[in-house]
Amino acid sequence: MSFLITRREVLFASFATALQSKMPFTMLDSFITNHLDAGPVGAGSSSVRRVIPGDYELNVEITGPHAVVAFSGRQDYPIDVALEISNGSFELVRREKGNRFVLKKEEGNRTAPWKVRLLKKGNYFRYWVNGVDGWIREPLGMFETDHPTKRAEPMDGYLTVETTSDGKITSCNVTLLPWLQTAGKPVITAGPDGSFKEGHVLVGGIIKHKGTYYHYFSGARFGCQEGGGAREIGVAHSKDLLHWTVEPEPIVKIGDPGTWEPTGLYCSGAVVTHDGRIAVMYAAQNFPLWGGFGVAFADDPLGPFEKSKANPVAKHYTHAHEFDLVRTDEPGRRYLMFYSGFTDKPKVGPPGDRGYILYSDDLIHWQPHENNPVFNPETKDNWDAVHIRPRSLNKIGDTWYLWYEGVNHWNPPKKDGSGPGELAFCDTVGLARSKNLVDWEYYPRNPALPGLGISKEQFDTSWVGWPRMFVENGVGYVFYTGGRNIGLRTIPLNQLTNWNSEGGKTIDLLKGGK
Repeated sequence: MSFLITRREVLFASFATALQSKMPFTMLDSFITNHLDAGPVGAGSSSVRRVIPGDYELNVEITGPHAVVAFSGRQDYPIDVALEISNGSFELVRREKGNRFVLKKEEGNRTAPWKVRLLKKGNYFRYWVNGVDGWIREPLGMFETDHPTKRAEPMDGYLTVETTSDGKITSCNVTLLPWLQTAGKPVITAGPDGSFKEGHVLVGGIIKHKGTYYHYFSGARFGCQEGGGAREIGVAHSKDLLHWTVEPEPIVKIGDPGTWEPTGLYCSGAVVTHDGRIAVMYAAQNFPLWGGFGVAFADDPLGPFEKSKANPVAKHYTHAHEFDLVRTDEPGRRYLMFYSGFTDKPKVGPPGDRGYILYSDDLIHWQPHENNPVFNPETKDNWDAVHIRPRSLNKIGDTWYLWYEGVNHWNPPKKDGSGPGELAFCDTVGLARSKNLVDWEYYPRNPALPGLGISKEQFDTSWVGWPRMFVENGVGYVFYTGGRNIGLRTIPLNQLTNWNSEGGKTIDLLKGGK
């Protein structure tokens, strides 16, 4: 694919010269602004460039035989990623200091005019060109470099739209998406070395008991079993959901060698039972095999906990792990477990994890939902096409809201051009809702809770997973694991339930909107 040399490429060359001269970054930023951030350009222009703050959705229409939509442009280093579009195909290309590296190629986008939609959510991007869609996480390449700060996705980055001299940009609108972008600090941290959570911590189940909140999480020792060593269940407590005190020892431990649970306990649910006891449920592992689900009971939230003699109380026909446990108090089935179970012959998509529901009246005896699996991927070959893992189920009014992990994979190309590299699984967090737990509506701007990008110093810059929302006083407290630690982002329920907008303004870039 060949393109005309654009104003942007000439300026990148000037930018590289400025870098080589060791010009201070404050002056470089001024250099960029003075040369590239023009005022209103008007419909019919052939080039638009702006710094866009935070997450956004771009909708643009372009004429001409070729077009470029570039994003993730850093303000401190000459790098970005571009959709290079021509008749019948387009390429996703990383552009760095004048070098061009093809990440993906798509076909079937027909001819101009080009209707392009681009969704930026943290370090995750989805794109559509005349209806042909694609996705990528961390396109600047944080996953493949020893200098991750230069390759981190900028919170505020350059967005560029260009066409050839015989083409026009007929419309170009950006809608800001302010949901869940807080760059905070962990609320529960991994470590110290030698403790049961020295490796990392995974979000578990959360309850409120006599005015105090209790978070039953999984702590991992160092090791190489599913990214860590032995995992056991710890507890942290809080008065405000913001500041947590962690008990130093696990309250539910792995079993002895030879038992069904000798290597890992993954807590994903906790409830106060109908008779006032505390129940903690977990998926157990005898690495690499998953043994089913177990439950432990206590009279006090801090224990001691006693494992049920009926364990494992439920099993999937293959492996299963992540889940949520909800007390519904429906007659005959007062508890609901929504879990992620591997499905070798799914109705939708390739083999992978799907969502299953079990019901119980006593947390010991479980019956399956008649329509299992009840939850499938939103997409056929986009961000969640391979695995979907239900993690947090909350009923708000008459509607169930589900936070889940969505996973797809791809083979990033080798930098030497010799072919595809190792298979990479790219998972992040999405949102769906349902009236009946069978028919689902997916959040139109998924993934709803991505990694933030920003820099290597930010704990949740790259990977996030294991979401759990606790609702209190009209606010959703969304806990998640980012990297090794547990983070928290909050959202008012009146925003969470309004899927028409995230409350950000729409900017017409052709009119010079800022």
